[in-house]
Amino acid sequence: MHLQPHGQFELQQRGRVLLCRPIGPFNLAGAMAYEAEFGQLIEKLSGAPWGIVEVATEFEAAGPEVLARFRRQFGWCAAHGCAFLAVVMEGHFKQYLADQVFGGLPFQGLHYCDSESEAIAWVQGQLARSSHLVTA
Repeated sequence: MHLQPHGQFELQQRGRVLLCRPIGPFNLAGAMAYEAEFGQLIEKLSGAPWGIVEVATEFEAAGPEVLARFRRQFGWCAAHGCAFLAVVMEGHFKQYLADQVFGGLPFQGLHYCDSESEAIAWVQGQLARSSHLVTA
């Protein structure tokens, strides 16, 4: 039996920042489709620190196997040059879910925000500061 992918996503690259918008509920096939497109964009960012803005306001649900898969994906990112992650979300339950996925991963910085503009500004600011540290 072959599962249809559930879960939509939008990915957008802005300089060294990757904007990710997962939308709706995800199953494993949907998570794998997200991963494949995500991987293609990440290849362009290798060589210098980069960041992710994860806009989770439209993300609805995912089973434990999908959350574990997302956690592995973000762990891989942290190990491959992603220094900073900002997560945009609302509500305490989403905070709990975000901690399950992102907590303890080796990012230089992890920040929870209420708005996309705040998240983008935070990641861009962190990247700017870290590049000054490298060149100083």
